[in-house]
Amino acid sequence: MSDPDCRHHELVLLTPPGKKLRCRHCHLVIGEKELADGNCPECWEVSGMKYRDFEPIAPQGEGAARYRCENCGAIING
Repeated sequence: MSDPDCRHHELVLLTPPGKKLRCRHCHLVIGEKELADGNCPECWEVSGMKYRDFEPIAPQGEGAARYRCENCGAIING
């Protein structure tokens, strides 16, 4: 996909994913923005229980900017 001859002149900053959380009961990993009512959707669907006990997941490569070249599609870590 990426062109080895591309000089990557047209870069787009990729936004980092939102904060991720892991349910302490079923271990589902879900984005903080996906929790509409604050309850784990997997626990609710499987057992009918409304668990709100989550632990934060540290993002990998936190603090490093990532870019995508518009010409060749290469992902560049900054």
